[in-house]
Amino acid sequence: MKNTGGKAGSEVVQLYVKDLLATVSRPIIELKGFQKVYLKAGESKNIMIEVPVKELKFLDEKMIWVVEKGTYRIMVGNSSKNLPLKQNIEIE
Repeated sequence: MKNTGGKAGSEVVQLYVKDLLATVSRPIIELKGFQKVYLKAGESKNIMIEVPVKELKFLDEKMIWVVEKGTYRIMVGNSSKNLPLKQNIEIE
């Protein structure tokens, strides 16, 4: 993340996940982590938001907590409407 402005500021970096091959009805995207970042004018900082695999669990139709195998899309931005960073991952 980089503050390209002339003043110090802050931003909330948000990480969303989408199960691309869900076998049950799921939310379109789910917020799984966030971090507020403070940057001085011109400052850059690498941000890490860890999401353990267990955070991908959901209640299936039998009311059992499961993590489905398959493809998940990780999306990062400053709101659910602005997610410029995207990467697919595979859960086995």
